[in-house]
Amino acid sequence: MIGNIPIDIRWTPRKRTCILVGLIPCPQKGAKNIDKARHTAVVTVLSQLRRLDITGPGLKWDCADGFQRQCYPLLAAWVGDYPKQVMVAQVSYGSCPMCEIPKGAPMGHSTFRLLNNSRDQHIYSELLEDNHIDPLHTLGVCPICNQVWQYPLCNVYRLWQPDELHQLLLGLVEDLLCWLLKYLKGRNVKDRCYSQSTSVPRYPGLQHFSKRFDSLKSGTWQGKVICGITSTLAVNCAPILLCSKDDGKTAAERVTDEMVMGAVRAFCEFSLLVSQQIHSDLSLNALDDALKRFYLKKGIF
Repeated sequence: MIGNIPIDIRWTPRKRTCILVGLIPCPQKGAKNIDKARHTAVVTVLSQLRRLDITGPGLKWDCADGFQRQCYPLLAAWVGDYPKQVMVAQVSYGSCPMCEIPKGAPMGHSTFRLLNNSRDQHIYSELLEDNHIDPLHTLGVCPICNQVWQYPLCNVYRLWQPDELHQLLLGLVEDLLCWLLKYLKGRNVKDRCYSQSTSVPRYPGLQHFSKRFDSLKSGTWQGKVICGITSTLAVNCAPILLCSKDDGKTAAERVTDEMVMGAVRAFCEFSLLVSQQIHSDLSLNALDDALKRFYLKKGIF
């Protein structure tokens, strides 16, 4: 499936933008070894890639321009949410699928060693052969032999590619919204925030919300809804968190509100810039600036 094709074309079967190559089993709830069964199915579907000789002549494929070229199909990316990446990487749920950071450790610029199957697979294999399970659990790696380790030029811990929907909108942005709503409730200004958001006038390109955020069903918190909330979140919070000095706040509350507002604004700018279809040096510099400003303020969380 090619994700940059318009959705009205991608979801039309006769356009053939998607080709079914296999079905992943869906065991009943409560069944054992569910992830192992799905992992085995994925490996079976992609078994041809495992047998590819990268030192050989490769495969001759017809290209769109009418010419044939020597191609070497490799497993280079796995686009999906966190549970799907955990299934392929075979790390324990709650662990990072990319590095050895412990569960519950604060995220950010991690200094922990990156996972690398080309470097560590012989260590994992020896631990499995000697039945030393505890060190693998400490590293967050499931105590089974991951068959994807054997794929040529494939680092299973680098298959997770940047994904705006799962990693940003349904991940970081949704967590930020939930945290912010709890913070506003603790400051007794949550109702004012809802009043601000529901009173935003209709305008082309802006999603209008006539209901409070917490009245929306959990299933409706999809990427489009979260993106619409993010578009006006900083504008709605600014009059509440950055009021005049005569608002009755203490000095500590004023400093805290300013840090929260700075983090929210920087993160909203970052998420909106990321959603652009085309990037330039100007937009990349703006992304870097927004990320730096967020890291300066994120300690408030």
